[in-house]
Amino acid sequence: MADCVVGIDLGTSGCKVLALSEDLEVIAEAYAKYDTVIPRPGWAEQNPAEWWSAVLSTLREISKKLEEKRIRVSGIGLTGQMHSLVLVNRNGKVLRPAILWNDQRNSRQCEEILERVGGLERLVKLINNGIFTGVTLGKILWVMENEPEIFSRTHKILVPKDYIRYMLSGDFATDVSDASGTHLFDIRRKMWCRELLELFDIPEEILPDKVVESREVTGYLKEELCERLGWPDGVPIVGGGADVIVQSTCSGGISSNELVIILGTAGIVAITSEEIIDNSDGVLQFYCSTLPNKWALYGCTLAAGASLEWAKTTFCDLEETVAKRLGISVYDVISEEASKSDIGSGGIFYLPFLSGERAPHPDPNARGVFIGLNLKTNKEDILRSVLEGVSYSLRAVADKIMEVSKLKVKEVYLTGGGTMSPLWRQIFADVFGRPVKVLKYSEKGGAFGAAVLAGVGVGMWRNVEEVVRSLEIVHENQPIEGNKILYEKHYKVYLQLYPSLKNLFKIVASLQQEVS
Repeated sequence: MADCVVGIDLGTSGCKVLALSEDLEVIAEAYAKYDTVIPRPGWAEQNPAEWWSAVLSTLREISKKLEEKRIRVSGIGLTGQMHSLVLVNRNGKVLRPAILWNDQRNSRQCEEILERVGGLERLVKLINNGIFTGVTLGKILWVMENEPEIFSRTHKILVPKDYIRYMLSGDFATDVSDASGTHLFDIRRKMWCRELLELFDIPEEILPDKVVESREVTGYLKEELCERLGWPDGVPIVGGGADVIVQSTCSGGISSNELVIILGTAGIVAITSEEIIDNSDGVLQFYCSTLPNKWALYGCTLAAGASLEWAKTTFCDLEETVAKRLGISVYDVISEEASKSDIGSGGIFYLPFLSGERAPHPDPNARGVFIGLNLKTNKEDILRSVLEGVSYSLRAVADKIMEVSKLKVKEVYLTGGGTMSPLWRQIFADVFGRPVKVLKYSEKGGAFGAAVLAGVGVGMWRNVEEVVRSLEIVHENQPIEGNKILYEKHYKVYLQLYPSLKNLFKIVASLQQEVS
């Protein structure tokens, strides 16, 4: 009987699961969606019970396919959305809805963190990171202040994938990359930062019992789940990693020469470093990598794929109808529509700040903007401006990474849903001025990377780097010189828009809070 490994990716929109064979073929996959609740503008929550239901349904679907093919599961890898806060009591019961990574409610607590620590410089010395509303620490303090009765009953603080680990195996564990994302972790010494824990009265025992490297085994699938799924007893579960880090490394970013752009709900630009880089202003995130003795430096724009999803929902009922009739993706139709507009979208600029912003402008008050609309503007211009605006935003993040790291990038790899659009791939190549490559399975996201980590953890492959180097390049877009020159001109205008609107964003955000 052949062996495979299973990767579970607990994303923002849904759960992806796939099974990967020893010869790196995806042999089964499944997907289940769940909802995000927006109780107030700037807030975002999900019900962990829906996560678990999605994981169970996808695992059952996978197990049926594997049984038909007589393939045995030899390991499970986990990844998922970073920073989100899950609180459970001593019985493992969830105490409140999970506060998600893109939730902005704790801006005041983040300001308080800097004040109590003694400023940004001191915080960077402790964890080599700044603070912003997305990370777990600010959410913890918000709950402590606003829901003290819930915090008093909290036995463990978990991030999403580690809640699933607990449900699968009963273990309270995390890996070094997700621990880094709490901003309670000393990434130099790879241990919880006791100075921060003491300063904010967070007991260390409330954190996961152990922190491991991403390929280490943390426990084994519960006996009743093995029986229910028809899997052998004692299937190992490895540490896994934060979705950004897992996806970036398994999509090409295994060295400091390779930049990775991840087009998910959020947009990420990431690079792997072989040494500690001083993250002096704390705008970027510098975390332990899923690769041993390496680190990941990255920045995030919060609404990349989310901007396109918003545009689809808001403007594209006709495109949805056409796509259904043709039996194709609505995003293919949208891409075709956007391609009818010229470079620069008829003078329209889009700022993709629908969820506030993180990098290079850490500002929870930032809001989405179209600027340059006129009587000649059409839907094609608006749709293309969304693609271009997200690309400009991620270019700005990349420029910040290059400024901080001094690293020299030779190649750019693209991963995530946006890889399927030839137009968007070419826009990225032209805006970044470098060849853009897509590896096989990049569209599978973190589930593929989680499976690779599981395979390395159980000895199926020697290391992640070996796997990534063996993957085929399925797309490559070269920058077109004329397009590159035009986009450079537009990009310089884009860079001036946020500084010009910053003060107005704060006023608008305040008004939105009043009417919510």
